[in-house]
Amino acid sequence: MQDPVDIVSLRQLRALVSVAETASFTGAAEQLGMSQPSISHLIRRLEAEVGQTLVVRGREIQLTAQGQSVADVARRAILSIDNVLRECRDLATLKAGSVSIAVGHVSAATLLPQILYRFQKKHPEIELSVMDCMAEQIRIKLLSQEADIGIGAVLVPEDSKILVETVWDSGVSLFMREDHPLARRSSVEAKVLAELPCIQLNPNSPAWLAISRKLIAANIYPCVEQRVVLVSTAVGMIQAGMGVAMMPRIAASHMPAGIRGIPLRNPELEWPISIVRLANFPLSPAARAFAGVVRATIAEMRQAQGV
Repeated sequence: MQDPVDIVSLRQLRALVSVAETASFTGAAEQLGMSQPSISHLIRRLEAEVGQTLVVRGREIQLTAQGQSVADVARRAILSIDNVLRECRDLATLKAGSVSIAVGHVSAATLLPQILYRFQKKHPEIELSVMDCMAEQIRIKLLSQEADIGIGAVLVPEDSKILVETVWDSGVSLFMREDHPLARRSSVEAKVLAELPCIQLNPNSPAWLAISRKLIAANIYPCVEQRVVLVSTAVGMIQAGMGVAMMPRIAASHMPAGIRGIPLRNPELEWPISIVRLANFPLSPAARAFAGVVRATIAEMRQAQGV
């Protein structure tokens, strides 16, 4: 025999609660936007399912003691259900929600400010939480669900748990002071890295390891004198005349006055910018919207650079 709880419908419970509140089948029908016969039918079906009378019909509509008990519990349940459904709708329509973003240090210094500004302007109701970290830590933060989405130079080959969407390969430039002898060139041969004092960003990150392998394959060994993690530290060293630094070309538009970025060539070096997420876990509406703003912002930046 099927349990009555399995076949009692939410519409039946709403009808009972409305009858209890209005003391009228007609009033309940108006309250719920239904016909009076429909309300009567729902109540009869509910009584049949629970096996007893819940509503006493007559000149005045009254609930039995058990009917009142069911109505009281149903009212609280319906309120909770309506609240959670309203919350889901608000999240789906981006009237509420939150996004936690893990972003690599380089992307945090170059891309993130513009992305955050655009997103908050478009979706002011969404709460943003940013964790800037080393690019290799983004995967860990996604797997632990500290972050909903990641942005950075993430290289995760053959990782079934992580989905990497590369949205731009910005290439690599050599950043130097404007009074540097190479600063007026349109491009620089990568072989000069062996002759110049170099400042290297986070040498253990996957992107830099890939760059190092490519330079070694070309028999180029940069003269690295300083190793740092933050872009701001590298910029300060360049300003102090301590050397030059390889950084993604996107950093050029964020450099202070007096520093130029010259594209490196022979070999061409890649700096991928990716949106990263868990492969088998759906993004929330807010996180999907954030990813959309990332794509749109990068597309505009590429267009501005003629890429």
